[in-house]
Amino acid sequence: MKHLMIAFACLAVSALGGCSSIKPIDPDVLASADYGIYPDNYETIIKSYFQTRLKDPFSAQYQFGIPFKAFLRNAPVLGGDPTVYGDMVNTNVNAKNSYGAYTGYEEYRLLISDGVVVGTARKNPWFSGDWYN
Repeated sequence: MKHLMIAFACLAVSALGGCSSIKPIDPDVLASADYGIYPDNYETIIKSYFQTRLKDPFSAQYQFGIPFKAFLRNAPVLGGDPTVYGDMVNTNVNAKNSYGAYTGYEEYRLLISDGVVVGTARKNPWFSGDWYN
């Protein structure tokens, strides 16, 4: 019975391994996509986004990157097609916990479209491609 379970586990891992790549996206699709208006006030937009997500948002410390054109995409098992376009901002946030101590900077990638944070992205260790461009 134990050998049967090991064999099944190996079969499942090898079957999922074939699904681990994301198809390339047609450059014409990306060139014609509507990325929205460039967010000149991206720092304010991101701080507003964290107002309801942090215990003490007024004491948070931020490090902002420069916005760049990007998109979020479906999971590879759903085809990996782009779903939302906008400007991605790499942001580090150092916020206080319930005890009033800073927790250290955490990295966020926030997608802004038409003045609103519409999604977040992280590198996915299980697949070869990023969830964003």
